[in-house]
Amino acid sequence: MAWRIYAASATGTSHVGKGIPCQDAFAFHADGERLVAVVCDGAGSASRSDQGSRVVADTVTRVLSERLRGDSTVLDDEHAFEALASAAIETARAALVEMAEADKASLSSYAATLVGFAGDGQRGWFFHIGDGIGVAEAASTDEPGVVSAPENGEYSNETYFVTGDAWRQHLRVLAVSASTARLALMSDGAMPFAMDKGNTGLFKPFIDPVARYLASVGEDDGSRALLGTLDDPRTHGITSDDKTLLIALRG
Repeated sequence: MAWRIYAASATGTSHVGKGIPCQDAFAFHADGERLVAVVCDGAGSASRSDQGSRVVADTVTRVLSERLRGDSTVLDDEHAFEALASAAIETARAALVEMAEADKASLSSYAATLVGFAGDGQRGWFFHIGDGIGVAEAASTDEPGVVSAPENGEYSNETYFVTGDAWRQHLRVLAVSASTARLALMSDGAMPFAMDKGNTGLFKPFIDPVARYLASVGEDDGSRALLGTLDDPRTHGITSDDKTLLIALRG
């Protein structure tokens, strides 16, 4: 069964008021049952983090997709997948280093978090640096969902970035061992209304009607509708941060 992917990013009101662009980015590539999807959130304090988010999302998605197209057995082994995810992130970091040198800027000015998924519907992996969150819901109601939770620092508003020196120590991979029916990746701006209390799963009163509508329309129309939801005054009333939500439905 093929994936249907809907994704959107909305600029937070705090950024609009200051003339700051949306610092979130997403990218995905689906090839039959194989899916790679990434959401990145640029650091609000980093002057070029919108560029950093875009480069990381695009590069990591491309590298992982190319590798999985040639050999999907890497999904069967945690160490092999973690090595592949590390290599993809290293490629993205190298691209950012080149940009920083050309722009005479620091690497930290492109700071961004990353949460992603790579799999084929039957099994897969979350890979994660920093905040944001990933949720995989199984096709069978007997199987529990899998949540890749955010990692914050000593304080709740601190996190870790792909551009940090210790990025390898903060790269986490988490197995999704059951067949996935619904996948969600989001930046931390979407979490207050898309996740339940305690971030143990998706907030059903929000996600269920959204997913039912998305399943009834094409990907382009669904993504436009999703953008309208993220850009709704009601969500801006909950958080003034940038908001990105990617929802992948299978079957």
